Amino acid sequence: LSMSLMISAAKGSNVVSIPSLCSNNYKGERMCPVSCRCEGKIVYCEFGAFQDVPENISVGCQGLSLRYNSLLLLLPYQFAHLNQLVWLYLDHSSIGVVDRLAFQGLRRLKELILSSNKIVQLQNGTFETVPNLRNLDLSYNQLQDLMPGHFHGLRKLQNLHLRSNNIKTIPVRTFMECRSLEFLDLGYNRLRTITRTTFLGLLRLTELHLEHNQFSRINFFLFPRLLNLQALYLQWNRIRTVVQGSPWTWHTLQKLDLSGNEIQVLDPAIFRCLPNLHMLNLESNKISNVSQEVVSSWISISTINLAGNIWDCSSSICPLVSWLRNFRGTRDASIICSTPKSLQGERVMDAVRNNSIQLSQVTHVQRLTPKVLFPVQSNNEFQPPLTVTPSSLPFTPEPEFEHMTFHKIIAGSVALFLSVSLILLVIYVSWRRYPNSMRQLQQHSIRRKRRKKTPEPEHNINSQLQEYYLSYNHANAETMDSLVNGACTCTISGSRECELPYTNKAFMTRNNTHNDVIVSHYKPCVYLQTRRN
Repeated sequence: LSMSLMISAAKGSNVVSIPSLCSNNYKGERMCPVSCRCEGKIVYCEFGAFQDVPENISVGCQGLSLRYNSLLLLLPYQFAHLNQLVWLYLDHSSIGVVDRLAFQGLRRLKELILSSNKIVQLQNGTFETVPNLRNLDLSYNQLQDLMPGHFHGLRKLQNLHLRSNNIKTIPVRTFMECRSLEFLDLGYNRLRTITRTTFLGLLRLTELHLEHNQFSRINFFLFPRLLNLQALYLQWNRIRTVVQGSPWTWHTLQKLDLSGNEIQVLDPAIFRCLPNLHMLNLESNKISNVSQEVVSSWISISTINLAGNIWDCSSSICPLVSWLRNFRGTRDASIICSTPKSLQGERVMDAVRNNSIQLSQVTHVQRLTPKVLFPVQSNNEFQPPLTVTPSSLPFTPEPEFEHMTFHKIIAGSVALFLSVSLILLVIYVSWRRYPNSMRQLQQHSIRRKRRKKTPEPEHNINSQLQEYYLSYNHANAETMDSLVNGACTCTISGSRECELPYTNKAFMTRNNTHNDVIVSHYKPCVYLQTRRN
């Protein structure tokens, strides 16, 4: 009996224990809220319509993401039951109000993201309940003022993001409790002034962002307490002057960005206090030249950007060009001349190289201009003015004249060769393509040459040659006798004596006066008479 009771008791215990185990497993399955994604001890409740912290989140949760929701406000003790949280993401959740006790109980929290919300104001001591916080992001909100108690108790905070708010002033001792802060971003705000006590207590700060604010003047004497600062970003403000103030040496600063400001003149004292500066960005300012004292203080720079300034490519640019020629680091090659007008748009290095002759000639002419000294009076005797001529000045050799650089000579030679080759190619193609046309052109030219060699006029030939006419007068008896006898000899002054054999051929005479032609047959002799026109 006892044995059966023990067995039944054991069976009863088993019957009781099995439902209890099932219920525990069932509860474990329900630890991940609806519309959320759970990965171990990390819960993602993103891109939903949550207006409050979801229920049934595991107490042992170490990471919670509530991004892209509609929380609107954070209530007191809202996360108190999640005391194991290490990081909490609440960005893009339309949060406008944060209660002072909203993060009560989250002593293990190391990362808190509240960026891209609508937070206008924070209460003092809001983050005192999270003393182990390492990373706090409040960027892209609507914060207007910072209070000294906002970051009280955050002695382990390393990164603080306050970018893109409406912060206008930073009170004294605001960051006094942030002794471990290494990164501070105050960019894209409305800051106009900073004081010596603004960054009091930030002994470990290595990177400071102050870009896109409204500073008009920066005094480096305001940063002596930032003993470990390595990077300072001041780009895109309204800075016109940067001064050193009291002399001191900033050994740790390695990166300085002053681009996008209105700086016109660089003070050599600024760079003398930065002996270890490696990166310098002066892009998009209003700098026209850099003095020799300034470039001499750039002793450790390895990266420099000087583009977008109004460089004056006259003799004042020479110290900078000389320094750039010996610079072996990284630089922007697009340094463009703004003045004079003849060199506008040309690169500074090219302008100085191509126009160094003109600059040297101007300098030489100015140096050799005669000067008239004023008359002096000594010992009551008046001395005439003295004129200093170029011959009286010490001789200075003129710079070597380089009419054109080597690359221009090569370019001109290549252009000439290509032009001649093109002409020869056209001639050859024409000859091969149209041989008949070339032959016709040659024949045409030969005809033209022949036409130029035309015979002399007829009257010139007639003046040189004599025309012989046969004149027969039937009334002359002697002539008739001569013709009957068969032979005669005629001699007339101005004529030629000749004997013609008898032929039965007709002889045709032409009278130039009357243009008459007489044909006659004769036997032994004819009477020849010459006439001139």
